[in-house]
Amino acid sequence: MRILVIGGTGSMTHRVTELAVQQGHDVLVVARGRRPLPGGLDVPMVRAERSELRSLAPTLKDFAPEAVVDSICFEPARAEDLVALFPAARRVVLVSTVDVYGEDVGGMAVTESRAPNPVTPYAKGKLACERVVLEGLGPRATVIRPSHMLGRTYLTTSLWGRSPYLVDRVRKGKPIPAIDGGRNLMTPVYALDVAHWILAALGSESANGEIFNAVGAETVTQRDYYACIARVLGMELQLVAVPSHVFRRHVDAPSQFNWHRPYSCAKAVARLGHTPVGTLRSMIGETVRHMLDHGLVKDCAEHPLDDRLVELVLRHEAELGETLASRKPA
Repeated sequence: MRILVIGGTGSMTHRVTELAVQQGHDVLVVARGRRPLPGGLDVPMVRAERSELRSLAPTLKDFAPEAVVDSICFEPARAEDLVALFPAARRVVLVSTVDVYGEDVGGMAVTESRAPNPVTPYAKGKLACERVVLEGLGPRATVIRPSHMLGRTYLTTSLWGRSPYLVDRVRKGKPIPAIDGGRNLMTPVYALDVAHWILAALGSESANGEIFNAVGAETVTQRDYYACIARVLGMELQLVAVPSHVFRRHVDAPSQFNWHRPYSCAKAVARLGHTPVGTLRSMIGETVRHMLDHGLVKDCAEHPLDDRLVELVLRHEAELGETLASRKPA
């Protein structure tokens, strides 16, 4: 199959490019060219911004893709490019995000039947792109909604989002600030599993006009997530609990990883025939090792806010403990 991968050198889509080649497909990548292709891959690449896609029409027509995968479509106008440029493609896969469901989705695993309720501009843009593609391409379109992706080239998350400092804090034995002590639920996913679902959707009628959550098989707490990082580093995890109501009140755009975000991959497993292979330990292990081996871990002293926050929280805990201990029996 001739497959066009738009953004095919990114953290997740380089896995799509790599897997497609391994499966014997003919691949063309369109990307800005700021990242190299995975080692050993000999794949033609057209260097261009996503906004320049229509100017590549002659090249794309010559390649005549049978399938298109777009991971860098963030605006409805760019989604309209997909509708206009690929009338002959049998499948167009738009990589979206579980963020379209909302910020805090509660404690039950969210399925694709959940009505979208995007909060951030990013999520609202992705949902608008989904609608353009699904309405414009009908059964030829498939939407993939990944959750928090892990694996090589990714950073682990922290209180503030993906961070180069978290791993350094853990390996230095410093306490990690976490919303409500890390009780929130999350369903991380291995980037290679997402790539498998995308490739499976290209030739499956079960993917016609469908939306799939591309998430891991394990729902864990953020405490579990941090504890796994500590185990990989051979350290004991120390957490301090940051009150969620205070954090929400004073942080305008808090990281979505801080809230309950459990999701189900049952539909993708049943219809696309791939069961996730990534476990929390394997995903975190690959992510952390790649960060360490490629200079992606930074000195946490460069981000002193965490130290100040930990100091304040521990002081507050001590004062609260003294107050409770001094209370008189009723």
